[in-house]
Amino acid sequence: MSHMIPTAKRVLVGVVAVGALSLGAAGAAGAAATGAAATATGGKHFNCANATKVLDRIQSAETHIAAGLPKLTAAQAKAAAAGQTKRAARLQKRITRYESAAFKARLAEISQKIETKCQVAAPSGGSVG
Repeated sequence: MSHMIPTAKRVLVGVVAVGALSLGAAGAAGAAATGAAATATGGKHFNCANATKVLDRIQSAETHIAAGLPKLTAAQAKAAAAGQTKRAARLQKRITRYESAAFKARLAEISQKIETKCQVAAPSGGSVG
């Protein structure tokens, strides 16, 4: 009888763990499918009610990138001057990615697809880049 309780406890813990893992995997899969940019570009279920919100976010991101590039460049130069080579390399990688034509084209493509699918105009201010 003394072995019955620990065995039952182990079984119960195992059932709870399996349930948590199965719900965790389903929750992660559900969360991955709800990204606005992913669904706008190739997803099957993009809600056009969110089109202006997504376009505003893209516009805001482009504005923040344009405003942040001088700061990143200064931080990269400061890190290189201080001998922080790993930090300088990491910052340079980010700068290169933000300045790349492919990155800007990807944002423009997502915006264009949303505008075409939902017949929504781009937010005022135009595209940066």
